[in-house]
Amino acid sequence: MLRERLKTILLLSLVFISVFLTRRLWIQMPYEILPLFQKEEALSANYLFTDMIKPDKYLLNFDEKNHTIFHNDDNNNLWTSTRFSLADILSSNDIRTEPISTEELFTYYNNKSIVFYFPEKFSTYILARSLDVAKPNSITDKMPDVDSIYFYLGREEPYVVFSDGDEHLKIYDSNSDFESIKNKLKIIEQEKNYTFYYPIRETLGIDNDVYIPYKMSKIMPLVYVENELNTDDIDEIREIAEIFFEKNIDYIREIIENNGSILYVYNQKVLKINQSGVLEYFSPLEEPVKERNLYISLNTASEFLSNHIGVPKDLYLSKVEEIESGENLGYRLFFKYRIRGMPVVLGKEIAEDFIQIDVFNKYVRNYKRFIRKDMDIEAVNDAEVSQMLSAFDIINMNYQLLQNNYIKDKEITLEDLEDMDKEELREKLKDEVLSSINDISLAYLDPCLNKEKEKLIGVWLLTTENRIYAFDVYSGVLAFSRKQ
Repeated sequence: MLRERLKTILLLSLVFISVFLTRRLWIQMPYEILPLFQKEEALSANYLFTDMIKPDKYLLNFDEKNHTIFHNDDNNNLWTSTRFSLADILSSNDIRTEPISTEELFTYYNNKSIVFYFPEKFSTYILARSLDVAKPNSITDKMPDVDSIYFYLGREEPYVVFSDGDEHLKIYDSNSDFESIKNKLKIIEQEKNYTFYYPIRETLGIDNDVYIPYKMSKIMPLVYVENELNTDDIDEIREIAEIFFEKNIDYIREIIENNGSILYVYNQKVLKINQSGVLEYFSPLEEPVKERNLYISLNTASEFLSNHIGVPKDLYLSKVEEIESGENLGYRLFFKYRIRGMPVVLGKEIAEDFIQIDVFNKYVRNYKRFIRKDMDIEAVNDAEVSQMLSAFDIINMNYQLLQNNYIKDKEITLEDLEDMDKEELREKLKDEVLSSINDISLAYLDPCLNKEKEKLIGVWLLTTENRIYAFDVYSGVLAFSRKQ
């Protein structure tokens, strides 16, 4: 009898260990787009809610004069290494908190630390639930939204800082253990395989704490992409229709339009696949949705993405908007993704973003998808013989453009300018223009001109109060711009 009990205990222990390791594996492994012809695999994929909410930029501070920025987590698992600690902090009953100023927070950047920046502010409660925290603590009340999280990794008592714009909450938890992330930061510092970044206030003498590099140490790989959907393969397109409607193609109405787009209709649900490679899906709501719930909606979106032709590698939630349809309340979720570790931006208004989902709690009403796949072509990069321009170079080369658009956007008139002498005017405008820069990051620009073998353009993506610019990283030429 004792022997049987020991066997049972051992078996249960193995099961729990297996579940724990599987959970860690799901958290750390990115998902590839599942082959369209493997319907069973696509339907069984599980895109974790956890993977939706993740940073799009990482500021690594080694000391007062040594900083760098990463745009992805593939090689070092910095974000995934902090998730368990973050979950503990958000669930702990033994925390101490205090508000701090923006000025004080920036002094912390001189210490060994990491700052995780999110693409936009998220509900702290939703962040906690995405980390499997069932009952978040008072942090979600004191700091309802968060757009960045600072981790202090020095020798003194560990702490984190949750930020939302100019509001910052410093949090101590006596049980915090950041040794794993400290070791990762130490290895990165010792290898020195990174570009040095400095605040604009140091490089350009302007009151702006955005970090930019003065000189680049790396190049961006040459990348060619193709449409995820092969619109010339009717069998593949029909299989996608079967996945969406969960019906054999014989029961689905097919309409081919004059422009080559294909419509599939079943029970008021419509799937449209454009020749450009954009997929659009519409499904009427099955019942009224009078109250919106972001947690339910995000889980619905996660499940929908998992079950409809798979999830692109390195996909992340970039924006959330509240929407209404009649009297129904829901959310419009926007998703971006990375290629070779770099964010990709659309250079053409073929879609508002790569994935867009309108979710009303447990119902998906609209879905748009335009995904491009890395063709993994081994090609000689002509740019390798050129030095990649830094953000410092880009700003200097394009300052006049930035200034002209600033004057236009602010509606500054000649009368406004005549009251100052030229030198005073030049300095005042320079301060205002450079202070208006909110962010500058590396990215790939997709021109969206060809279905296949489309060459992505490496760009510096510069964001101001009113505009987004994309400048070629090798020539400095403006490749794309739009008002926002």
